[in-house]
Amino acid sequence: MKKILFIHNCGLLGGGGISLYFTIKHLSSFYNLVCYIPESPSQLSDFLNSKNITIKKYNFKNGSIPYYSGGHSLSSPRFWYHSLLPFLNIKYWKKTIEKEAPDLIIVNSKVMCWMGYLFKNIKSMCFVRETMKGNSSNFINRIIFNMLNKFSLISFLSEYDLHQMKTTGPRKFVAPDFLDLEEYKSKITREEACQQIGINPQKFNVLFVGGINELKGIDLAIKAIQKIKNDNIKLVVAGDISEIKYRSNLKDFIKKLLQRKHNKFRKDIINYIDKKKISKYINFVGLQSDMADLYTSCDILIFPMKEPHQSRPLFEIGVQRKTAILPNFPNITEFLHDNVNGLVFEPGNPKDLADKIVKLYENENLLNRLGNENYNFTKKFHSKEKCLNIIVREINNLIGEQNA
Repeated sequence: MKKILFIHNCGLLGGGGISLYFTIKHLSSFYNLVCYIPESPSQLSDFLNSKNITIKKYNFKNGSIPYYSGGHSLSSPRFWYHSLLPFLNIKYWKKTIEKEAPDLIIVNSKVMCWMGYLFKNIKSMCFVRETMKGNSSNFINRIIFNMLNKFSLISFLSEYDLHQMKTTGPRKFVAPDFLDLEEYKSKITREEACQQIGINPQKFNVLFVGGINELKGIDLAIKAIQKIKNDNIKLVVAGDISEIKYRSNLKDFIKKLLQRKHNKFRKDIINYIDKKKISKYINFVGLQSDMADLYTSCDILIFPMKEPHQSRPLFEIGVQRKTAILPNFPNITEFLHDNVNGLVFEPGNPKDLADKIVKLYENENLLNRLGNENYNFTKKFHSKEKCLNIIVREINNLIGEQNA
């Protein structure tokens, strides 16, 4: 059985972490798979341990080139901080590669494209899980393309993303994000799920996932609910909303400087809710360990991202025959068709988002039709069987595995 070294660079339990879980869980049936993830933060490692997934941890922040739609701009200090870290990591990864002696190395994000330079004599693959920022001719994207050309194989989540990336060397293919449908089917009723999470089952519950996250559009969600102001419509905000605490040392002082924009945004959100007196329309339910129960408790999903971004919750909630509202960005059109399996709104327009929420609240037939079709889209595009077969086929073609 061929050996694969899998590298992930974020310890948070976001969309990339969930995608990592499903990918390594099922690839381990075909290959001897070793996965390295950060020790801190521990959200992802705790989750993987709870799923009996064996991992190895490294205790440093892995370098990255965080230039993608929704990522840092070149003027951001955080961009340069992350981009300079690779020089501190090279020695560790060279030793790890020598120790593990894999037949294939997979990195789970485009931000680790710099690592392609370390894999000169080893087959390698990059999962590009991000949409390109800017145009393909700008300086930093050309650098990223050159780094990606060092890989043997590149996987994209959509045809849109594949055609955006002007790489020339590696073989490219599309394998959308996938899931196990059974893991997103709740075993309890809607009323039980609402009681468990702490929300009212008699209300029309509008789910937002992502916590206090500017990219994912929490401010647009709150402004939309402020425009609606209907006692029967509640915004349910899942995800981390806690204030970041810092200790009195140099390391945390640097973190505080790097996080100052996020901290100000969080403060502005709280002040806006207080100023507009809309707290009664919003339920903050925090991080949720069981997304199936969370989706069960709500009626629709909204994902009002500020920039083109991957939208995994769209098909996660589709498992439960529920629909979603997303901004009309071109990168989502493969998986969300307006008025077919969901609704779109004008990007950045909370009034349009509010109108679409009310439209679904007032039209149960439309709500059910879109939800049923979203289930069909989820099965068609995001089933484990279809997407995993694509990935395994491409890997086998690359490393010559015959037993999968």
